[in-house]
Amino acid sequence: MKNKLLLSVVLTLVLSAFSLLARVKLVALPERARVVVSLNNPDATLVEEERLITLQKGLNKVDFSWRGVNIDSTSIQVRMLTHPDAVTVLNTSYPPNENALIWEISSPAAQEERVRISYLLSGLGRDVVYKAVAEPNEKALTLRNYLRLRNDSGEDLTEAEIGIGYGANFKKTIAHEEVLEMLSERMETLPIKKLLTWDAASLPWDPEYEKKTVGIPLSYVIKNDKDSKLGAHTLLPGKVRIFIKTKEQAAAEGERAGEGVAFTGEDWAQLTPVDREMKLYIGQSRDVKVTQRRTKDDKVNIRRNNASNIVLYDTDEIYKVEIENFKKTPVDLVVVEHFPGYWKMAENSHAAQYKKKDAFTFEYNLTLPAESSGQKKTTVTFNINRLNVQGNEPASY
Repeated sequence: MKNKLLLSVVLTLVLSAFSLLARVKLVALPERARVVVSLNNPDATLVEEERLITLQKGLNKVDFSWRGVNIDSTSIQVRMLTHPDAVTVLNTSYPPNENALIWEISSPAAQEERVRISYLLSGLGRDVVYKAVAEPNEKALTLRNYLRLRNDSGEDLTEAEIGIGYGANFKKTIAHEEVLEMLSERMETLPIKKLLTWDAASLPWDPEYEKKTVGIPLSYVIKNDKDSKLGAHTLLPGKVRIFIKTKEQAAAEGERAGEGVAFTGEDWAQLTPVDREMKLYIGQSRDVKVTQRRTKDDKVNIRRNNASNIVLYDTDEIYKVEIENFKKTPVDLVVVEHFPGYWKMAENSHAAQYKKKDAFTFEYNLTLPAESSGQKKTTVTFNINRLNVQGNEPASY
């Protein structure tokens, strides 16, 4: 077994008149009894290894050396496990020009000691890759979570107990320069909903007038909570490949049609804490049309300086959002609005669907009736007052 971490024990002979301390490497190096690798932090990997060393009575020198391994030397710690109250680490020294350190350990008797050495190891990269397969009715999907490990640390990790921050630890051997990909979680029939998102900051307000026929982004939405069979841990960011089940043609007349999958697209899942939503972009829809206009924009409460120049004012703004759904089924739509600076909502036609996201953003969560176009279209109006406007504010914060 390749092992670039060299751990040796230098025994101190206690003589009647003096102590002779010497650094001597043993020929038979103690093997790791256990190694635990924690991948909770994406920036650094915590490694804890346990070894059995033989101590002599009195003062011992333990030499911990590493070559070609990406260890943060300032993070190395040692702890006694067998006799934690009796065996003591007196001091630590660092030999010059060496990737090594020496612990001076005092033992009350000649005995075997199990020690735990922990350190931060860099170069052990990890990625999360998801595979999402939606049901034909797009009401649920199966989500598979794959962990991909790349070992460029310079260290072979043999029979390592690997923890990824959720679920039980698992044992794997991953050698230096090896890449492993493994299934870490499989979640069946997660409930999802399809959601359109119209963002006033990125989509045309009046597509007919601007002659822009772009579609509205369409996503699958997964709630990371217990009701959705999730909620046990934060969903980590990673690439998601999205598929949908399809019915294949029967091979012969009278036979049952098989099931296949069709590739829908890819998206990058964001870090999703418990009780938050993960949105997976699956394309654009032209079945819904959104037209937004500002029908009023007046300056009010004007303040002037001694030269009668306007220096401060408020605004009285009214917006109308007209939404048409051409589909034969109801559609969920989020309308996102952005208003930098200080403002307040004066009037609101859809207060029940209104939600303030942050100081500069609010949204409407709407369910559009089927075939609600023309006279049946959904109309949202709101009255905004911007406060203490100087006229030179940035467009966004």
